Amino acid sequence: MFSPLSKYAGFYQALLSGTVNYTQLVNRLIQIGERAHSFRQFEIVREVGLILSNIPIKDYQAIGCYFLAIAANDLGNGDQDEAKRLFQLVVDNAPDSYKAKAILWLGTLAIRRNDFDSASNYFQEAISAEKIGESGLQAIRGMSILKSIEGFHKSAIADIEGILPLVRFAPLKLRLDCLNSYAVELSEVGRLQEAESISSLVIASPLSRYYPEWQETLSDVRSKRKRRSTVTISRPPIEEEREAESEVVENKLQTARVRAVIDFMKANLHRRISVTELAEIASLSTSHLSRLFKLQTGLSPLDYLIRLRMEKTRDLLVTSFLSIKQIMATVGYDPGSRANFVSQFKRHFNLSPSEYRKRYFTGSTEGE
Repeated sequence: MFSPLSKYAGFYQALLSGTVNYTQLVNRLIQIGERAHSFRQFEIVREVGLILSNIPIKDYQAIGCYFLAIAANDLGNGDQDEAKRLFQLVVDNAPDSYKAKAILWLGTLAIRRNDFDSASNYFQEAISAEKIGESGLQAIRGMSILKSIEGFHKSAIADIEGILPLVRFAPLKLRLDCLNSYAVELSEVGRLQEAESISSLVIASPLSRYYPEWQETLSDVRSKRKRRSTVTISRPPIEEEREAESEVVENKLQTARVRAVIDFMKANLHRRISVTELAEIASLSTSHLSRLFKLQTGLSPLDYLIRLRMEKTRDLLVTSFLSIKQIMATVGYDPGSRANFVSQFKRHFNLSPSEYRKRYFTGSTEGE
C-alpha cells in the first residue's frame, strides 16, 4: 500500500503518528493533502492520492482520485487530459463535498481550453450543488473570472462583493484568491486605491510566496497608479532620467512579451491554443497576460486569436481552392464547430464564408 521511496519516510512517520484506524488515517491524509495543495507541494499531494486510492473503501478511493487529479494537473504544467479523466471519476463516485470540488476543477480546465460555455455550466452546477459552502464560493468566483474574460468587469465585481461577507469565514487560500480577484477587477474599472489596499492585504499573507500571481496583481496595480499620477514637484534631472530609462526598458519588455505571443499565435493557428499556454510563452500569469495584452492591442488574447483566424480564413477563401471544411481545419476549428466558425466570420466581415468566396473569388469551385 505504501510507496517504498525513502524520501517519504518522514511523511509516513508524521502520517501514522497517533492513527489507529482507517477513519483517523483518512482524515489525517486529507488534512495533509489539502495543506500540501495550498503550498503547491504536488509530490506530497500525489502521495496522498496514491495511498487513499489503495484503501479498499469506495469513497476514500474516489477522494484519492481527486488528489491524483490535482497532482496530474499541476496548475497547467502537467497532463490536463489525465486530470480531466480523474476529476470526472470523482464526480461519478465521490462524496458530495469532493464531487463539488471536482466539478469546479472541470470548470477551470474548460477555461484553459477556452471552452467558456462548458466552464459556465460546470460552475452553475457547483453553485446549485453547494450554494453557500466552500465549493459554492469557488464557483461564484469562477463565474466572475468568466465575466472578466469577456470584459464585464462591473458584473464580476458585483459577484465577488456578493460573497465577501461569507468569504471571511472561508479557508485562507480561498479567501485570498477571492480578494486577489476583487483587486484585479477593481483595477480594471479604475478603482486603483482600493485595489492596492486589498492586494497589499493579500501579499501580507505567508502563503503569498507560493503564489506569484498575487504579487503580480499588486505590481500591476501600482504600475497603473504610477502612470495615472501627476508629479507636481520638480525632481533632480538625474533621477528623472533614470526613471525614464527604466520605464523605456519596461515598455520594451512588455512589447516583446506581447509580440512573442502574437508570433506564437500566427505559427499555431491550425491547432487549439489556450490562454494558459500563451501565458507560459510570455512567462506571465494568465490574468497578467490578459491585462497587458489588452493594454497593448486593445483586445483580449482570445479575441486577438479569433481575429487572426478570421483574417487567415478570408485570405484562404480568395487565394485557394480549399473547401470550407479544409479551411476550418487550417485555422484550428474542428468539424463540429462549423456554426461557431461561420458566426465569427460573419461578425468580422458581414458575410458567411461561402458568400464571401462567391463575391470575391467567383471562379472558385466550392467543396463544402
